[in-house]
Amino acid sequence: MQTKWKRMLACFLAMSMMASAGSIVVNSEGDKDAAGDKPAASDKEETGESTVSDDFVARTEQQVLDSMIVAAENDKLIFYVWDYENATEDAPVEDIFALKNKETGYIWWSSPFNAGGDPNATPTLRKELASALTIEYGDPKSRSTSYVRSGDPSRCAFSYSSITDGVKVTYNFRKAGIQIPVEYTLKEDYLSVRINTEKITEKNTSEKLLTSIKLLTAFGAGDSEAEGYFVVPDGSGARINFNNGKTNASVYAQRVYGKDITAVPTTKGAVTEQVYLPMYGIVRDDNALMVVADKGDSNAQINAAVSGQSKSSYNLCNFQFILRSTDTFYMGGDTTPLTVFESGSIKTKEIAVRYYPVADTAGTTDYVDVAAAYRNYLTTDGGVTPKVQPNASDLYVDIYGGVEKSTNILGIPVTLKTAMTDFDQTREIISSLKDRGVDDMVVALNNWTNAGIAGKVDYKAKAAGVLGGKSDFQDLTQYLSDNGIAYYPTVNNKKFYSGQGFFAFTDTAIRVSGSYSRIVSYERAFGTPDSFKDTISLLSPSNFSEIYSDLTDNYSKAGITGVSIGEMTSLLYGDYGKKAISRDDMKNIMTDSLSGMQKGVGSVLADTANAYALPYVDHVTNVPLSSSGFDVIDEDLPLYQLVMHGVLPYATTAINGSADSERLLLQAIATGSNLHFDLLHEETSELKDTDFDIYYYAHYANWLDTAAQEYKLASTVTGAVSDQTIVDYIQQDDVITTTYANGTVTTVNLKTGQITCNGTSYALSDYVEEGGLLS
Repeated sequence: MQTKWKRMLACFLAMSMMASAGSIVVNSEGDKDAAGDKPAASDKEETGESTVSDDFVARTEQQVLDSMIVAAENDKLIFYVWDYENATEDAPVEDIFALKNKETGYIWWSSPFNAGGDPNATPTLRKELASALTIEYGDPKSRSTSYVRSGDPSRCAFSYSSITDGVKVTYNFRKAGIQIPVEYTLKEDYLSVRINTEKITEKNTSEKLLTSIKLLTAFGAGDSEAEGYFVVPDGSGARINFNNGKTNASVYAQRVYGKDITAVPTTKGAVTEQVYLPMYGIVRDDNALMVVADKGDSNAQINAAVSGQSKSSYNLCNFQFILRSTDTFYMGGDTTPLTVFESGSIKTKEIAVRYYPVADTAGTTDYVDVAAAYRNYLTTDGGVTPKVQPNASDLYVDIYGGVEKSTNILGIPVTLKTAMTDFDQTREIISSLKDRGVDDMVVALNNWTNAGIAGKVDYKAKAAGVLGGKSDFQDLTQYLSDNGIAYYPTVNNKKFYSGQGFFAFTDTAIRVSGSYSRIVSYERAFGTPDSFKDTISLLSPSNFSEIYSDLTDNYSKAGITGVSIGEMTSLLYGDYGKKAISRDDMKNIMTDSLSGMQKGVGSVLADTANAYALPYVDHVTNVPLSSSGFDVIDEDLPLYQLVMHGVLPYATTAINGSADSERLLLQAIATGSNLHFDLLHEETSELKDTDFDIYYYAHYANWLDTAAQEYKLASTVTGAVSDQTIVDYIQQDDVITTTYANGTVTTVNLKTGQITCNGTSYALSDYVEEGGLLS
């Protein structure tokens, strides 16, 4: 740890951190929610009428191919670019590419080659459909942000040069003074599109500041007659059908790995799921395209819009890369918010997107094939090593230890550390489950240290005295080890109060606006900040390397063989003060820290996991089985489960925390998920006015029998396929049929609770007693 005198000295310098040097302030014309997402940009280019020019002549696919040349070819793919060497003034170069799957003959186009004839699009949007790049830049003088498109010859010129297995195209956005070189390279089974951001030139960042890039905006676009859908990794996954008629719904636009939480919203937003995987899929014409952000994923956003909703006739899905973060704040009594752009150079060093054509020989390509393609990417190039054991089935249990609770002593209100499940009671809960037939468990021990209970930075691995102290903790861990139960003492160092060598003045993350990032509690009725609860600081990512290195050492010295860092495997945010930590920097810090923990402690449990954490974790829990349910979404998909099954063991969100626990259980069985329960020892009435009041459902005595019975059912049905990938998944109304790689087939009826596995039938009612789950 840094010595205290250094930290105290830094306290005196804290006020200098209130403003980020060189920040550019403009009036916000976008989203007033300062949740860290990119604000909506104004588009000051002409809109014009949607009338198609009399000069437009529709072209066939072959006619367009005749104007193109083969830039690269291998055994599987052909990559076409415009015949730039023979272009003329009458037949200029078009910003369009084509990728052909030689096995099926299907061609994926980077842009609709007849976009100029779209009767529903304005001239500006027709140019966007014909563009490989759409950039956004901030203009401090006009106090706004604007888009410019590479397919607009009046604003962008581009030049080609040959490179090995592809071409480099340099886009010169003249009006913005921004030049971007892009390398298009054909690999064995995908097209790579790469931007080295250090090669981007900005003429004058005080006047025009590059804030985002939409890459290949219309790759794989389907028109209003096309049949197909998008696969987006929202929560468990979701399907957005082409031409679904939801033109009044908001377009899909979600940050990969979640919002940047340094910018605290003024009101609590809607409860949504998160994008954990930096990929999406397009399925059409018995073919699919799996698209993955291989580099720059920490600053990627997935956009999707259907015909009409996109203000054109086309269904579109693409990646947008946020190169500079923004924040909003109010000055004095002004009612108009000001927007601040992140200053300095672009922090994302590289953007790279892979486009994988996918098709099965039977002509039945669907989202399962998209999931398989991404799983193959993870296990070949993504650093993920399969860790699932055969014939394995675990019950995941979260135990909640101590919490601070207000009480009166001699009429004086005081806050005391209070045990809700001490170490002896934890052993009682686990042994009770074993007595009921649950032999295999993965146990997370939450709030088990004094620092964790008090909300301070937690790294010392010292058991809380209120829970029984060091002796009782050692007795518990010995019992768990002797019985072969994996256990993970948990820390969660997202938010903190001063103490343990860390101080709010020096170790709080700084917003882009220059203010401290404080996490607030919101009133449940109105979603506004609760003035009766203290704010708490967001810990700067600059501290994580030091904290997790010390944590690893302390766990190792204590003989602890498993560790969980709570929700930190699914969070990504920056520190935009003088420490200048970007989301990309935090991602690298976290992967290095997780790697060190896995090597130094032995095993890592993730409480949900973003894709970058997957190579370094051994279990993933709290995996959602639904999407955010946005209006534009047509169907939830178990995309995350399809990707992960047979690779890493994972569990659902807490069964007993669900409003429809029966359905969640059946969905878990259908997707091969392990079950998960939240448990604590004290009566839930004791949780009132504590941070544990959200676990009102978790009193252990109410759930022991149910958890054991459900575990027995789930392990009987799915235990034998733990190490098998899912090769088919079909849901028809309430009936889900799942096929595994070894031929095992399960059928689950969500309405009746009937389950079959290779012809053997099971009934949920046979495993859950009257008065239990079905009551």
